[in-house]
Amino acid sequence: SRIIFVNSSGKFAFHRNSDSIWVSAKKDDYPVLPKLIGRITTQLADMKRIEKKTRIKERLKKIGLENPSDPGSNAALVRLESSNGKVLAEVILGAQTSYKTTLASKGTFIRGVDDDQAWLASGTVDLPYHPDDWLDKRLIDIEPNSIQNLQLIGSNGETFLIARQKPGDQFFILTPARLIKIDSDLQKTLTAGLSKLTFDDVFRLKKDGQKTKELNLLVSTFNGLKIDLTLWRNGETFLIDLNTYVSLIDKTLVADSKSKELNKQFHTWNYVISKWKAKRFLDPLRALQASSKKM
Repeated sequence: SRIIFVNSSGKFAFHRNSDSIWVSAKKDDYPVLPKLIGRITTQLADMKRIEKKTRIKERLKKIGLENPSDPGSNAALVRLESSNGKVLAEVILGAQTSYKTTLASKGTFIRGVDDDQAWLASGTVDLPYHPDDWLDKRLIDIEPNSIQNLQLIGSNGETFLIARQKPGDQFFILTPARLIKIDSDLQKTLTAGLSKLTFDDVFRLKKDGQKTKELNLLVSTFNGLKIDLTLWRNGETFLIDLNTYVSLIDKTLVADSKSKELNKQFHTWNYVISKWKAKRFLDPLRALQASSKKM
């Protein structure tokens, strides 16, 4: 099965791989959002023609039904194909509108690919405009309350261990001399960086390339899952490497299986994150380094 998507930014293909996972051809077969394709196909199937509209070509732009590939076009072409390339459905989607009938209250202007006849159809289709927004960008999602300890290691090897005894407790910095209560804003910034972490771009893993290590972050959770995150910098681009494992004491079949599943994904791709996401890791490290100099 395959979906072809065309808009003013280009033509893009998404297909189902041998594991029945929908992937993006443009992004080296990286998986798309799990429920996105199902939602799009359902919304398309539920659409019903309600009323004929214009068939005058010059008026199509007013309702968003110009050529989808034209610069600045608001239209989008969606084509569903079978595994052997047979076209199952094909439509150009234009502007969405509101109306009142017994069928629905929201509709979309549509037309056929080789047909200037416009129609008002019931329902809408939620299509991400940019093909990168079709991707499943989720990496890790660690609830702040589940974190037991963190180890921040700077590029110069300087290390800071931050820990607490149980969920909900305040974090402390462990030093040879004493325990130091961590600033609440600093704690929030650091743990927020691990909550719902997403990437901004992705490409197949490359071992080469000029990049410098910015920091290493080792995270241990109360359920035994451990995450090793390395932040790299290449010019103005920030990349992260991820690895997970489960301690022998806490290892269970479920936890071990989850760790292996995550590593299968992490060890195949290079992930790019935006500067503001990188700052969620770098700012706490710099604050700890500055505080260390004052002790």
